[in-house]
Amino acid sequence: MSCQEKSDVKVRYYKPLDDQFDKTCTWLNQKNNFYKKNYIPTFYSYYNKKIKEKDYSNASKALEIVCIKKAYFSTYDVKFMNTVNYFSDHYRSKIDPIKTTYIDTYFGCFYDDEGDFKKAISYYKNVTRFAVKDYISCKNSAYAYYNISFCYYSMGKQNLAIENNLKALKYYNEMNDIVGIGYVYTSFSIIYSATNDYTKAIENNDTAIAYFKKAKDTSNVYISLFNKILIYEDTNSKKLYPLIDSTYNSFKNSAIKDDVLKISIYSYYASGLLKQNKVVEAKKILDEIKPIVIDLDSPSSSREYDTSFAEYEIKKNVENINEEVIKKAIPALIENQNYQAVINFYDALKNIAIHKKDFKNALLYNDEIIKANDSVASNEMKNKVVELDAKYEVEKKENQIALQMKTIQNNNFSIALLIAILIGFFLVVITITFIKKQRELKKEKKESLQFTKQLLEKTEEERQRIAGDLHDSVSHELLNLKNSIEEKSDITNKKIDAIINDIRSISRNLHPIMFDKVGLKSSVEQLVERVQAFNNFMVTAEIDYHDSLSTSNELQVYRILQESLSNIIKYANAVAAKITISEKNNTVFIEIKDNGKGFDVTETLNKKDSFGLHNIIERSRAIGGEAKITSNKNGTVIAIEIKKT
Repeated sequence: MSCQEKSDVKVRYYKPLDDQFDKTCTWLNQKNNFYKKNYIPTFYSYYNKKIKEKDYSNASKALEIVCIKKAYFSTYDVKFMNTVNYFSDHYRSKIDPIKTTYIDTYFGCFYDDEGDFKKAISYYKNVTRFAVKDYISCKNSAYAYYNISFCYYSMGKQNLAIENNLKALKYYNEMNDIVGIGYVYTSFSIIYSATNDYTKAIENNDTAIAYFKKAKDTSNVYISLFNKILIYEDTNSKKLYPLIDSTYNSFKNSAIKDDVLKISIYSYYASGLLKQNKVVEAKKILDEIKPIVIDLDSPSSSREYDTSFAEYEIKKNVENINEEVIKKAIPALIENQNYQAVINFYDALKNIAIHKKDFKNALLYNDEIIKANDSVASNEMKNKVVELDAKYEVEKKENQIALQMKTIQNNNFSIALLIAILIGFFLVVITITFIKKQRELKKEKKESLQFTKQLLEKTEEERQRIAGDLHDSVSHELLNLKNSIEEKSDITNKKIDAIINDIRSISRNLHPIMFDKVGLKSSVEQLVERVQAFNNFMVTAEIDYHDSLSTSNELQVYRILQESLSNIIKYANAVAAKITISEKNNTVFIEIKDNGKGFDVTETLNKKDSFGLHNIIERSRAIGGEAKITSNKNGTVIAIEIKKT
């Protein structure tokens, strides 16, 4: 299903009339009141009063409103969480279960924010266990699947993320929830960004913006614009800085009160200014949002601010940089796999250490740079290791000599130096032994493959000799016998003809007639015709091959196809199979696919009698190829890639 296709789901559930909240709950539900100083005291006063009156329904309504607000603004505190837990343990059972799923959603959001995605998913799944039968249950399930999708995205399991996002889209469509549908397309955009399909990411993000505009949901329009900024940043788009500037200026002039969103947009705007070396302007922006970050106390918002502030610190003079600010920002960058920023931050720390002549820590920071470079397949910093290691070793020896001159006798230094030499010699011996062992293993593997190839070639030569003897000698003798018999009968002729046909069949199986002359393609086509002629089984062949392998290697490919078709006929209970041979650049691709009952590949290969499959694998290796076998209840696929030589 394409995310851009219009859903065929009809609207099944319509939003009921607004809940008849009393005056206090109505006030608590108003978004702009959340940051007022009397918001939480007002809630507790009302909530405790309703609990005392045993009015658990209204107490639950108030608790639900605040749970939703705290989850939305990512503000969690121990006191409120204890309140939710206590209500769940003592009063939840007194209310319709479908009306208390917000408790599971709240804790799911909390663990989601903390990065414990497995635990978050377990809470969200508690919501989905209720059957969807009305608007409320449909909305709860839609939001739960949407959150599960985000968790799987964060865990790197994009297929599961898409699967759960599609479920959320289905339910939001059934309610015609325009904002919810916008959320889903935003999620699709993020997922496609993670898979580097930035075209689809932009398309889905623009679709989300269209839905939010239709719903006149200005806050989410800005969130989608922020997501678009992230995509442009990943692709190094020229549109990045103009979009950051326009989004910042538009948000600044709007009347939206959303501190989480403000921190995100302002942090990115500050980062953009720093990349343009506008350090003073960036500092003003960061100073403006710092009190909001402290007051909000949200891990995700704090990470965004910390990253931007660390970038500001790096831009300062090396003598005035606050190392702790940079160190504090690094874990979040690693968690978000922003390895290029990790490299930049560790590089700044390394420069500070070198400036202080702290070569030990400089070496440690350089090791972290190498790890980050490895994560993005980069080796740019490897040469720096030798340089820093040399400086560190020089400083270490100088310090040792100075210390020993003051505290111990000169002979102790000689002993220490001797130990260091012995350790170095020991490490050299281990390294040489390891390299030698690797070479021996590589040689043994090469010799084993060569032996296998020679064995297969000798076997083919013997097969060809026997096939020739059967065809030229035994077959001709039977023909002479048939012609010499004086009293012929139909039965005699039929028996002799049957024997001759059997011998010819055996001869063809031992060695395909004229293989050396007609080549692989024609031989495979003849093989397909014979298999279809003598078995209740349909085989098709799609061959786009231009004789790029040697004749001996082609013959091994033919044997692999023979073995594969034989296995399908014997064991698969299939009605059809397809052979595909193609080539591209320096590789020949072979695929044998059937629609049989399938089997457990690992279990079968571990059996002693799985000669056929091992034969396919070993023949593939002998000619420089690799065979991959996959199988399930829908059939089996044998895929082979052979490098041309």
